[in-house]
Amino acid sequence: MPPHPALFRFLDKPTRAMGAGVLLALSMPPLGLYPLAWVALVPLLVRWESLRHGWTLFREAYVAFLFMAVGAGFWVLFHASMRAALFAGLGLLLLPLPHAAAFALSSLVRARFGLLVGLAALVCNVLAVEYLAAHLPGGLPWLLLGHTQAGALAFNQIADLGGVGGLSLFVLAANFLVYAAVRVAPRPGVLPGWRTLLALLFLALLSGVAVYGDERRAAMAVPRGELSVAVVQPAEPTRVWADATDWQRVERLATLSDRVLLGTPVDTPVHRTADRRRMPRMVVWPEAALPPFADAAARERLYLRLARWSTDRRATLLTGALVQPAPGAPLHNAAVYLRQGQPAGEYTKVHLTPFVEHLPLLGHSPVLDAMTLPEEGGRLARGYTPVVFEGNGFRVGAVIGDEALRGDHVRRFVDDGADVVVALADAGWWGRAIGGRQLLALARLRAVETRRAVVVATVSGTSAIVYPDGRVERLAGWMEEEAVERVVPLQPDATLYTHHGDWPGRFALFGAGWFLVVLGVATAFFRRPAPAPRYGVRQAVL
Repeated sequence: MPPHPALFRFLDKPTRAMGAGVLLALSMPPLGLYPLAWVALVPLLVRWESLRHGWTLFREAYVAFLFMAVGAGFWVLFHASMRAALFAGLGLLLLPLPHAAAFALSSLVRARFGLLVGLAALVCNVLAVEYLAAHLPGGLPWLLLGHTQAGALAFNQIADLGGVGGLSLFVLAANFLVYAAVRVAPRPGVLPGWRTLLALLFLALLSGVAVYGDERRAAMAVPRGELSVAVVQPAEPTRVWADATDWQRVERLATLSDRVLLGTPVDTPVHRTADRRRMPRMVVWPEAALPPFADAAARERLYLRLARWSTDRRATLLTGALVQPAPGAPLHNAAVYLRQGQPAGEYTKVHLTPFVEHLPLLGHSPVLDAMTLPEEGGRLARGYTPVVFEGNGFRVGAVIGDEALRGDHVRRFVDDGADVVVALADAGWWGRAIGGRQLLALARLRAVETRRAVVVATVSGTSAIVYPDGRVERLAGWMEEEAVERVVPLQPDATLYTHHGDWPGRFALFGAGWFLVVLGVATAFFRRPAPAPRYGVRQAVL
């Protein structure tokens, strides 16, 4: 049907398209005004239909998503290291490129094959570029459309079906229905009317997703067991924590842990246990809690000492560590699992943070400029595979830093048998900014996707427990020194996303490739059709 001239002329302006980025930024965590995301793309879709030149649309879409990137991620510019802050700012400029390219390429398909085919190409392109951002070595799955629903417990439960890709598809579907309602011109005498029908479809979409969420949360299986987790947040300033020669922090972490391990068990608002000391216990220390050792023998002695310490308290210890295999070798940002009578388990961070922990294609680590580790040469090395640690009646997977943003990476731990996921982080590099709160908000999606409890342990805040249904219990705020013990459920549920990963993105990547091939063939061998009139009104030829 022809578009409504008045509404389209109102929305068909570059400033309205830029407003899409503002609405998306407001819907992103930590502010999380998630309903804004359901209509945020409508002005940009109007420009997508009316503009005839893909380059013009690319520029406007880039500016719109740049507004979203800056509005939701300006805090990366406040890094303690000036060089890291400059590189993070460069990352902000690059983040909007994939979404802008998705809109521009789909507009070429629309111009060649029509509106409906163009919309299908747009869906495939957006989901495909988000999939690539989540899986390419230099990609960072941070500002994805699906992340706007992180705080919407009534709607984000569908993440256990398709992950963040499924949530992005939900956001696109809502925007398409609102866009269609804005687009159609009112026609009297037609019942119930296109706009009424589209409004009903929009309500049906929201209702269906909300009903699924309520039913899924109500039907969760009874936990097969419980695990008592003691989370320690030392509340150290970043530069003090980065000093590898400071051995006092290890003793301080042990002292803080003893406050809760040797104290009287406390009932939790989730589960009450008559004797908590009979259930498995695990102590969690945050990222980089142990300093590096170039001497492997000294490192093993420390591990044995900490294993004995945790055994005396009837617990296992999961701690962050900086591991240096040899003098002059690159550091490994690792998670170390210590249990008496067993060799130390070690997981090395697989996905280094682009523009902070490493530079794509260069490998330099600007974040280490703020650390007193001259012997390692300013480099971090990456790991290769997830490692699941075996406990006494439970299994745990640990992720480090921004790995908590990568759903497909986290779900591999669960697919390998992890009962609990632990996220070790240090958001204090950016000061009292929103980075830690964003990490916690997006960790909710990891819990929903896998139906596993996620324990977030940070150096300076915010540490929390995320339960399998997405509820969050905050344990310690910004720069609050705490050692808190909570009981988390060992959920037996298996989800579609756990077994199949980011399947919406894989299908979309295949579809986007076919659209590009067909577009290339049509451009090379077939004559280009005459452009469609704007707003459905033909101009008179004089």
